[in-house]
Amino acid sequence: MNAHAIAYPSLQRRLIIQRQRALFLIRTTQQVRTSPGLLLTEIARAAVSVIALVAWSVSLLLIAS
Repeated sequence: MNAHAIAYPSLQRRLIIQRQRALFLIRTTQQVRTSPGLLLTEIARAAVSVIALVAWSVSLLLIAS
């Protein structure tokens, strides 16, 4: 077996450690911008999501009946 080969358990430990560290790194955290246009965009996205969910529910009810 190659001396540089990584066994699955050690690879899994490395990934877990990196994932835990990544929570605290500045570059991996999402920066929230505070512009009025962004707020309106998010409200529009939420509205479209709710409308799509209602449309899906109504279509399922129509199919079921």
